[in-house]
Amino acid sequence: MSDVDKIVKENDYVISNSEENMNDRIVVLKNSEEFLKWFLGDKSLHDKKIGFIFDDNGDVKKMEVLYNFLKYYLSVKDKFTLKMEDYNDLFVKGYTNRFLEEALEQFVSSNKGGKFLRASLIALGYQSFGKDDDKYLPLGIALEIFQTSILIHDDIIDKADKRRGLDTIPVKYQKIYGDAIKNGDNFKGKRKDIGNSMALCLGDLGFYLALQIIVQNYRNNKNLDRVLEYYNDVAIKTCEGEMVDVILPFYEEFYGEEDNLEKHVMEIYKLKTAWYSVVGPYSLGAILGGLDDEKVHKLEDALLGLGIAFQIKDDLLGIYGDEKHIGKSVTSDVSEFKQTILYAYTINTEYKDELLKYYGKDISVCDMDKVKEIFDKSGAREYANKTMDKLFKDSFNDILDLDFLDLDKKKLLLGFAEFLKVRSK
Repeated sequence: MSDVDKIVKENDYVISNSEENMNDRIVVLKNSEEFLKWFLGDKSLHDKKIGFIFDDNGDVKKMEVLYNFLKYYLSVKDKFTLKMEDYNDLFVKGYTNRFLEEALEQFVSSNKGGKFLRASLIALGYQSFGKDDDKYLPLGIALEIFQTSILIHDDIIDKADKRRGLDTIPVKYQKIYGDAIKNGDNFKGKRKDIGNSMALCLGDLGFYLALQIIVQNYRNNKNLDRVLEYYNDVAIKTCEGEMVDVILPFYEEFYGEEDNLEKHVMEIYKLKTAWYSVVGPYSLGAILGGLDDEKVHKLEDALLGLGIAFQIKDDLLGIYGDEKHIGKSVTSDVSEFKQTILYAYTINTEYKDELLKYYGKDISVCDMDKVKEIFDKSGAREYANKTMDKLFKDSFNDILDLDFLDLDKKKLLLGFAEFLKVRSK
């Protein structure tokens, strides 16, 4: 029996990027981007066994590590989903005050439908350096509740109507209290203020619910003090990044251009995305698993560039992506005067004035095509892609160089990195 026949016999599907290997049970995919679309496009594949036929160019190996990560991610995501349902039930029980019960119901409704990607990184970090058990679950839930809370605050800042396809909390309150029964003067204005105020309160409450979950579940864990210190440090960095992200577009639009604009943008990427979405979750899991501080710092160095590349990918998708996939309007970054690597590069070229005709304005889809042309001809898109690709490449190498990380777990981390690189939303 040939190696190909053996692989086909032992697996439901076989992946190859070579036309020579084709038969009825082999799917020919050229790269991991094609693999991700194929795999996520058919949920029936999630429980199938998939084999890989290798060649010399490495594309099939990338598809294999991506597949292994996706299988891991989907399995722990199911666990987190069930655990979150348990906590959501607890949050709304026991209230005798109907206004508090009503408020917690709104928080719980916003606490559903998450991707649990950060929580899954906590799981991977924990199981890479701790035991093969589920003790990571409460910590992952806590970070996801923090995520819900900071997004609630984000929705106030952004004046957003939708989050995860649902009404935001300010909008929900406007629907709960649809009409005034008495004293209707200025009702709509006060109703809007109340919606924002209740959202602010619920976001604050969520921060402390998250901390409570950590303390209650790990009070006897020898690593609790390190976990709490690191968790708070990540939260502080996230808030710092958010503050720069809020003030920088305002300053740039109304007060003047920063000489080091790209430096400020990269600081936002590092604080608000890299630490919060990549470095922090994985390192938190590792700390819970008992990894010492010296090795945690090496993890940080290896993963920081990956988190920045993740945000550059987000910015590119925000301009060039498909609205159906990214879940927001492709004009929103431009209309909000969002400070990105694309903007920071273009503003220092001869195309600056042309870009400012559209940037910060409510533009049409036709105008958006002109913005894309500006980013293309200025070289901004090429620069962003080159910067992102180098960061991804360096991160892959840095992960491979982590000599204290088990090879199988290293491959899962590489699969996560590949997922960030090829995703379309």
